[in-house]
Amino acid sequence: MADNLLHNGDFEADWSEEQSHRCMIFPTQGQPYPAERGNIFTPPHWTVWFLHGLPVQHDPSNTVGWAQPEVRDAWASGDPRRVRAGQKAVLFFTFFRIHDGGFFQQVATQPGTRLRLSAWAHAWSNHKDPNHPDLYPHPDDPRWSEGQGVGYNNFYATEGQVSDAGAKNFTFWVGIDPTGGTNPYASSVVWGQGAHIYNAYRQVPAVEAVAQGNTVTVFLRSRALWPFKHCDAYWDEAMLEVVAPPAQTEIVFEPAAPQAEETVQATVVSNQPYQNTGLRVNDPTGATVPVTAVPVTPPAGQYAWRWSFTPVVAGTHAVVFTAAGGAQQPLSTTLVVRPRPVQPPTGLPREQYSRTYVLLPPQAGPEWVEAILDSGAWERNRWTIGGSADDAGIGALADKTVLAVNPQAWGDDLAAFFRRYYPGTRYVPLNAATPAELRRLLENR
Repeated sequence: MADNLLHNGDFEADWSEEQSHRCMIFPTQGQPYPAERGNIFTPPHWTVWFLHGLPVQHDPSNTVGWAQPEVRDAWASGDPRRVRAGQKAVLFFTFFRIHDGGFFQQVATQPGTRLRLSAWAHAWSNHKDPNHPDLYPHPDDPRWSEGQGVGYNNFYATEGQVSDAGAKNFTFWVGIDPTGGTNPYASSVVWGQGAHIYNAYRQVPAVEAVAQGNTVTVFLRSRALWPFKHCDAYWDEAMLEVVAPPAQTEIVFEPAAPQAEETVQATVVSNQPYQNTGLRVNDPTGATVPVTAVPVTPPAGQYAWRWSFTPVVAGTHAVVFTAAGGAQQPLSTTLVVRPRPVQPPTGLPREQYSRTYVLLPPQAGPEWVEAILDSGAWERNRWTIGGSADDAGIGALADKTVLAVNPQAWGDDLAAFFRRYYPGTRYVPLNAATPAELRRLLENR
C-alpha cells in the first residue's frame, strides 16, 4: 500500500492531542481570517474552513446565508455506519442552515511530485417541516435522506447526473492547491469532480496535481444548498499519495539501419525498475534470433538493459522487451534489416587500361631486370616486370599482354597455362640466351 502523506488522514487521532478549535473563515464579503469556535472540535493536524455570510448577489428577501458549521468526532460505538474504518470518523454539520466548507492540511513535498488525493464521505440530509409533513415524511430518521431516488438508498451520483433539488443538496469534493495556498476559492486549487453521496460511504472522485513548490495544501469540501434540519457530512480515510510517473520506455538500436549479418546492439531505457527482463527477436519468417545480454550503465535516474544479436536475413524483425520472466511486455517494436550489398568480384579494375607484363623465369637474377631497364622499354612503356605467371595473367582487362622470357625455363607449357587459367591474355614468348641478348630484343619494342 502506498504511503499516506497526510497526518491523521484516517481521523483516528484523539482530539486531546491538540485540543484545537481553530478554523479559517472566508466571509462572502471581506478577507479571510483565522478564528476559534468552541463548537468546532478541529481534528489534529487539520484546520476547519468555511464560507460565511449572505451571498454577494442575493434576493433581499432571502436571509439564508452560508453558516458556521459544527465539527466533532463520529464514533463507531455510536453508529458504526458513520465510520468507514477504525474507531471514528469526523462529522461536519449544520442545523437548519446551509454550509460550504470542510478541512485543509498543508503537506511538505518536493517540487515536481505528482500527488493524488482521495477520501471517503457521505451525507445524512434529513428535514423536518411541520407545515409540510407530506414532503418530509421521515423527520429525524437517521437512515433516511431527502431527495428523489435517495430515501433509504445508498445513493451516489456525480455532478450533472441528477436534476432533483433534494438529491443535489449535498455535494462533496477533494482538491489540491499545488502552490501550497490555504484559500479554497483560489484559482490555483485543482478540484476533482463533485459527487452527491448519501447514507453510506463512497469514495469522492480523486484528484491529481503536480507540486509547484515545497508545500501543497489538500482540501476536503462539502456543500449543503438547503437549510434542512440535518445537513451532516461524514469524512473518513483521506489519503494523499505520490503517483508513480507514467511508464516511459524506449529502445535504441545501434546501428539504427543494420544490414543482414551485421551485429546489432539494442538498449532499453526506462523510468520503471522492471525485473527479470529479456529481449525477444523474431525474423520475418518468425524464427527466433539468438540474443546475448550485454552490461550497460543506466543514465542518472533511469534503468537500462542491453542485448546484442545478429540478424542473418533481411526484412522486418519483431522486437519485444519483456519483464517478469516474459509475463510483461512493456514495449514492442520492429527493426528493418537491409540486405547486404552485392560485392563486385575481386580483381575488377577501376577502369580499363592496356597492360604489358614482362614475365621472367624462376631462375632469373637481377641482371635480367637490369637488361630490361637498360633497353629503355620500361622507361618508354612503363611495363610491369615480375616473376609470377598468376600476377601476369590476373585481372579482367580487355588488352592484356604477357612477354614471357625463356618460357621453356618454367618446365611446363606456359602458353597452355594462360589459355586455361587466364583466357584472353595475349601471350608472346621471348627467347634470349643472355641478359645482353634480351636487352637487344627489347630496345626497339
